[in-house]
Amino acid sequence: MRTDALLSLQGLTVSFRDGRRRNVALRDVGFDLPHAKTVAIVGESGCGKSLTARSILRILDTNATIDSGQVLFEGVNLAGTSEKSPILRDVRGGRIGLIYQEPLTALSSFYTVGNQIMEVVRRHQDVTRKQARERALDLLHAVGMPNPAQRLDAYTFELSGGQQQRVMIAMALGPHPSLLIADEPTTALDVTTQAVILDLLQELQHSQGMSILFITHDLGVVSRMADEVVVMYLGEVVEHGTRADVLTAPRHPYTRALLASLPGRGQFRQATIQGTVPSLEERPAGCAFAPRCAFARPGLCEVQRPELVRSGGAHVRCHAFGDAAPMFDLSLQPERPERIKTGESQRFGEGILDLRSVSKTFEKREGLFGQRVREIKAVQDISLELRQGETLAIVGESGSGKTTLGQTIVGLHEATRGSVMFATDGLDRNITDLTAAEWRNVRQSIRMVFQDRFSSLNPRMTAFDIVAEPLRQRPGGPPPEPDLVRKVHELFRLVGLDPEMSGRYPHAFSGGQRQRIGVARALAPDPKVIIADEPVSALDVSVQAQVLNLLRDLQSSLGLSYIFISHDLNVVASLAHRVAVMYAGRIVELADTDEILDSPRHPYSEALLSAVLTPGRADQDSHLRLPGDPPDPSSLPRGCVFAERCAYATDACTREVPEMRNLRGHWVACHHADSLVLHGLRNENPPESRPGPNP
Repeated sequence: MRTDALLSLQGLTVSFRDGRRRNVALRDVGFDLPHAKTVAIVGESGCGKSLTARSILRILDTNATIDSGQVLFEGVNLAGTSEKSPILRDVRGGRIGLIYQEPLTALSSFYTVGNQIMEVVRRHQDVTRKQARERALDLLHAVGMPNPAQRLDAYTFELSGGQQQRVMIAMALGPHPSLLIADEPTTALDVTTQAVILDLLQELQHSQGMSILFITHDLGVVSRMADEVVVMYLGEVVEHGTRADVLTAPRHPYTRALLASLPGRGQFRQATIQGTVPSLEERPAGCAFAPRCAFARPGLCEVQRPELVRSGGAHVRCHAFGDAAPMFDLSLQPERPERIKTGESQRFGEGILDLRSVSKTFEKREGLFGQRVREIKAVQDISLELRQGETLAIVGESGSGKTTLGQTIVGLHEATRGSVMFATDGLDRNITDLTAAEWRNVRQSIRMVFQDRFSSLNPRMTAFDIVAEPLRQRPGGPPPEPDLVRKVHELFRLVGLDPEMSGRYPHAFSGGQRQRIGVARALAPDPKVIIADEPVSALDVSVQAQVLNLLRDLQSSLGLSYIFISHDLNVVASLAHRVAVMYAGRIVELADTDEILDSPRHPYSEALLSAVLTPGRADQDSHLRLPGDPPDPSSLPRGCVFAERCAYATDACTREVPEMRNLRGHWVACHHADSLVLHGLRNENPPESRPGPNP
């Protein structure tokens, strides 16, 4: 144990009881977390990251036990403390704060924000209700909540995702913890909101001297936040070192494979990790990663578990760094596929989808008898063309109208104005005014992958039936049962799922696995157009690479067209041919992907790009901060919708709505696009220079 350690895990082993059998979930986990530092835990889903955090606080399922090891926090072994001990009650939510991955599941919708923060404050501090309310208001100020006095009496469903996450942080900070455990706190947030939350955590850490245990699968966030990195695989620590050691000079084959799976600039197949993380019942006897490692040595790796040894400034659990090192050649690098050029140089077919001045306005009735009608302008005057075989990405902050636009295209919302022309059977057809029967036919050709992987799957249907449903409902009738089973199993394999899992219900799958089921369902009827709404946002980088490769392969072989809605600009950079930037329901910029990334012409695009986090990028600590929040869609400003947050705005911007102009193939809606010199991404770490999937 280091002398500067606030928290020290030593040989922590946790198992789950399954009938008469015990399955080891954490095995000999050990690392130190120094005072006022940040340690990040990374790894794929099912590798034990969140279980490690829950084990520290002893909030385990009833069938889980800590078999051995110590959790030393401020000198006290929490692993050996009784559940009813006042020490443990004081630590939970007091000395150790916890930020959950899903704010909506951790916050109550029946109580106001203020009441929930006050409850935590009064639980750990001897204060009156009035003092607790003042403390709650101070905490909302500290976490940068807009209009904190007003938000104090708001309910969680009235807040945006970023605001809900700020409430979670405020609750965790209420009792002045010395350690903050952040479990995927920015996974579902757009890049600008993520940047704000990360800034906030760092500022609070510096001002309060907190230590942070940061759990994430986003290696870009790790490069921004972590002082040290712990890489976990199947409940074991396989590598541990400083941020520089792990991200720029990775040693373990698994760490290298994770880094190689990151999306990069340009159209090319991404490196992937073969196979999936095995279940606890199938834990290998030797090295946990051996079944997926191309450099595993027969007779050694699959039978003998490697020790955690020191290598330079890091620790690594791999035979290649132990006594058997001469048996391994770690110098090999895989060949990189040839990059496919993006933009106009890529040949596409004719236009398959044409949006003409599409708008969507929702009406919300208010007042005692609903006499007042408030118009919410979610999408305004959108004109876009999607060509056959093209990927058009739509990016922007949460609430910018991306999802509403996608749902309007597929008929889940009726367009208020404008038309959506779909090329089918040699004709351009307006699909905004179809009957229900006609839509049934069209939806076989235009499919959607939904963002919410939880609510989009019917909990009463098996995964097989969910994927098979569009095949059973196709206009020509369902295929014969053997063909149906074969097709569904093929789709499961395509999205990286074992067909034997198809009989399970959605609750039995992880979040990433549910997302893959949604992708398989969209692919089932062999569509022409897929509208993918954040299809890889919840996936590990290894699975994300598999899904992106799948989308590329299907596009190449079937000529599919994608509208790809995403807040991850790294993914967009690797997949999209063109990018449309949305803000407050409008398209503010549209151009080839490389044009947007390297030479943005709109200030909002510049701000989005500055918030992109990528391991190896040198300037990611100096991102632009956007003041304020996006405008209320029910009371949009008179002129440019971005003017109130724009550093370049003039009086003309607040009076006149800028028109979309074509600047040599680069479309932009900005009064000053001709005179501004804006900054894009600097491609300092091209994919060819990253470590490959095998060391």
